[in-house]
Amino acid sequence: MAKKFRWPYYLRWLALSIALALLFMGLLLGEGPPPLYGPALQERSSKAPSDSFRFAVLSDSHKGWGVFKPIMKEIARDGYSFAVHCGDLVAQGKGDRYRFFFRGLAEVRGKTPLYFVPGNHDAYDESDTYSLKNFHTYCGAEYYWFSSGNSCFVVLNDAQSTISDEQFRWLETTLLNMRGRFSHVFVFTHVPPLDPRPGKSYCLPEPIGKRFMQLMEKFKVDYVISGHIHCYFKKLINGVTYITLPPAGGTPRCSPFSYGYVSIAVQGQKITDSMIQVKNNWWLQLKGDIRYELRVRSPFLLPLFTVGLGQSYVYDLSR
Repeated sequence: MAKKFRWPYYLRWLALSIALALLFMGLLLGEGPPPLYGPALQERSSKAPSDSFRFAVLSDSHKGWGVFKPIMKEIARDGYSFAVHCGDLVAQGKGDRYRFFFRGLAEVRGKTPLYFVPGNHDAYDESDTYSLKNFHTYCGAEYYWFSSGNSCFVVLNDAQSTISDEQFRWLETTLLNMRGRFSHVFVFTHVPPLDPRPGKSYCLPEPIGKRFMQLMEKFKVDYVISGHIHCYFKKLINGVTYITLPPAGGTPRCSPFSYGYVSIAVQGQKITDSMIQVKNNWWLQLKGDIRYELRVRSPFLLPLFTVGLGQSYVYDLSR
């Protein structure tokens, strides 16, 4: 007796095969024009700045594409004036990691200016050698300030869990010069000056942290915002609001686990903040992991896949 041909069964397998082929074709094809880096991502509108605006702050994206990509989409969609990434953009401070990261910023390209703070993962490679060469190349200066409306924003480099005397002098001079010019001052670091978790010290050494906090109090800084801990905390200490950010892709370290970023609104003399939780999108994470494996960790496999699919090797990670 002849076997009955099972159309539904074979159609399902055909549909699955087509879907997988389309997935790999999308993963392996080039992704449009070369990415924009650092200063090119910080071009803002030519309109006169307002004293009422919103900005977003995120940190510790690492390799968490399933969280980082949705955050970037929300930031681009919701009309923030700019965003600040408080460090650990990448898992290792190698050039190919930076180039891969910036290729993933298509959502904010030409929409939301993005500023960067150096984190420890951005400055160290697998041999544990400290260097900010790639951060300077792809992100820009390691400490600097900028302004928007009635507010000043100061970025520091404490990626080595310390702040140099030279940088302390620059910080004090900068804050002194800003006094009277701006209504609000925000300071961004990667490593926080204190660890708000009982019995933990994943922060600056106590003498450095105290010196830093005294300076914040002296100049009446409004907010100090940091990453590194992978936990969201907010605490008012002697008139200064300290926030540590939830991870934007890295593994959360506090229970209950949560990913996300912080939204801050400035309305004249008033400042409000809120933590925005973001769920991990497993599909974006899977696609990101495949891209990362083929284009960064095991690029020698990419020609094999492209030849197998009849494609040319068009992706260039050297750009």
